[in-house]
Amino acid sequence: MDIEKSAEWYDQRQSGLGVKFVRAIRLTIGRLLNNPLMYRVRSRRFRVRWCLPARFPYRIVYRVDGEMVTIVAVLHSMRHDHEWRKRV
Repeated sequence: MDIEKSAEWYDQRQSGLGVKFVRAIRLTIGRLLNNPLMYRVRSRRFRVRWCLPARFPYRIVYRVDGEMVTIVAVLHSMRHDHEWRKRV
């Protein structure tokens, strides 16, 4: 849902930019799935990490439990941490 709404917003600003946004998010998620531990833990309490896609000011917040990676949220980097904390 976060990705879809953001892509629509970008497309309203510039045609095709939403597709580029989704592509950047997917590429970043693909990289983190190859090596999920390469990003540092940002919250020990919630055991979350996050990474940033190129070009777009978003955070991909995720958890690693053994071999399972769970994407918690894809949020604009200016949004407060309580937005992803509600989802953990």
